[in-house]
Amino acid sequence: MMHICIFQTGEPLHIDKGNYRPMRCMLLTDQLLKKGHKVSIIASDFFHQRKFHRTKSFKKFSIKKDLNIYLIPSPGYKKHISLERVYDHFILAVRLYIFLNIKKKFKFDRVFLGYPPILTSLIICFWCLKNKIPFMLDVKDKWPEQFLEPFEGKFKFIAKKLLLPYYIASRYVFNKANKITSITEEYIDWIKNFSRSNKSNNIYFVSPLIRKSFNLSIDEFNKSISFWKERDISILESKYFCFVGSYTKSFDFNFIYKAALKLSKSSPSILFIICGSGDQYKNILEKFCNCQNVKVFGEIDKFNSKVLVQNALATIAPYVNNSNFKVHIPNKIIESLENQTPFITSIDGKLKKIIDKYNNGIYIKNEINLDISEFEKLINDDIYLQKIKANAKKSYKELFNFERTFDQIIENLILME
Repeated sequence: MMHICIFQTGEPLHIDKGNYRPMRCMLLTDQLLKKGHKVSIIASDFFHQRKFHRTKSFKKFSIKKDLNIYLIPSPGYKKHISLERVYDHFILAVRLYIFLNIKKKFKFDRVFLGYPPILTSLIICFWCLKNKIPFMLDVKDKWPEQFLEPFEGKFKFIAKKLLLPYYIASRYVFNKANKITSITEEYIDWIKNFSRSNKSNNIYFVSPLIRKSFNLSIDEFNKSISFWKERDISILESKYFCFVGSYTKSFDFNFIYKAALKLSKSSPSILFIICGSGDQYKNILEKFCNCQNVKVFGEIDKFNSKVLVQNALATIAPYVNNSNFKVHIPNKIIESLENQTPFITSIDGKLKKIIDKYNNGIYIKNEINLDISEFEKLINDDIYLQKIKANAKKSYKELFNFERTFDQIIENLILME
């Protein structure tokens, strides 16, 4: 059996309190432990999604005999996109370097490296090469290329020049990795083109951002129904669309605003229920304050989220239509299909292709005069709704298999040289 190191920032950990739904780090750890391996997690002390510090110091947690978690402190930040976050990642990388040099007795058989951030990935890469440890890169964002999205013309050219050290660092890490996995075939193609690599195709493989399915007990279900009832929402009787995610600039909430405004006239009883956390929370409250058919809430736990998504007409995925999300299958889409609920999106890339093939969701072009006919069809045509829900269920089973995905990650992790 092997000792595996997982480096991952920005995800829930086994030490976090609350009903967070596990992501890649926790899920892979649990599957490795189940197969008899030992795991050490190195992670940021700062919890990216919730914007708080777990301990504010270097800290080790021994969860069980074969699982240790090491936290690296960093300053933290308030906004997803900010110089404050750049500074946080720089300090995190410096302290990671110090930590690894202090822990000279760290001896792992394999390393699973979550990318981004860029600088921490570079530090882990150097450390693995020095200690002759094979490492697998898990790529979930198109850093640093997506940093250029807000810029145009000469400003984009200048920004790219300023970001040149990040380009060099990223390409170096991509080219030194023993294996690379990412979320779609299109992402793999981007990695190959970006890194300018001549590596063999067999070092790359796709692993979707799938999470482990779970069922609610009768008590958990009843508690969730009560939770929503206390907020004046009858989940089982109401017809509604929902969004569960982060309140960040990754989403275009104008899409929901335009749909809600139009439906308030044609179908005033239909609700839009929006839940999440993030730096845009106050802006979203202000945007929807006069919309009687929109309910805005903070973060909800995995039980209340499941009940909400499961009983919705559809989930809304108003991702910004940029080069990153055009080749992405976000975990919120997978979660919607897992719960047999179709999704509505305005992205004309990978998600539109999935919709065209499986008829498991709805693509609506995000125009000023938004066409809401598909919203109305879901509301008024129950046969159509049940058909598209059945397609959502069928496509989830075909496209996303938890055991298969993580068995493939572990097999590649163990066998890589």
